[in-house]
Amino acid sequence: MQTLEGLSLFTTDYLSSVTSMVLAVNLITQVVKEIFLKEDAPSKVAKVTTLVASTLTVSLHHYSLWVRIPSIFHHSLLEFFFLIFLNSILITALSMGNYEVLNITKEKKMKKMENYIQSKGLYTEWERRKSGGRRRQDIE
Repeated sequence: MQTLEGLSLFTTDYLSSVTSMVLAVNLITQVVKEIFLKEDAPSKVAKVTTLVASTLTVSLHHYSLWVRIPSIFHHSLLEFFFLIFLNSILITALSMGNYEVLNITKEKKMKKMENYIQSKGLYTEWERRKSGGRRRQDIE
């Protein structure tokens, strides 16, 4: 039985810490961005995705607390939903920007930046800097 407990990463008790909720939201957001969102999707979509993921994570955790110990929320549904709202905003704020740490997103941004530089005619200067100061003719 203890080996099964050791294999589970996200448990209800583990999600009770802020760090684990931020980690869960970052993982959910990264998966959603990489699989379902197009490369040219507005940045607001990623922020909304983060908010939805944090609301889902916080709601599941608070619901599990409500089922086990309803006195934590003073038996009040109003307090229950208010804390879900506040904690979702907190976890979203803590998660913003952290999901771009993975290299997959960075590689996409680098390709996007290269395409932008090429389209604006700045490619020769960028290429010169990238090649260590040599000119384009020297590279070819």
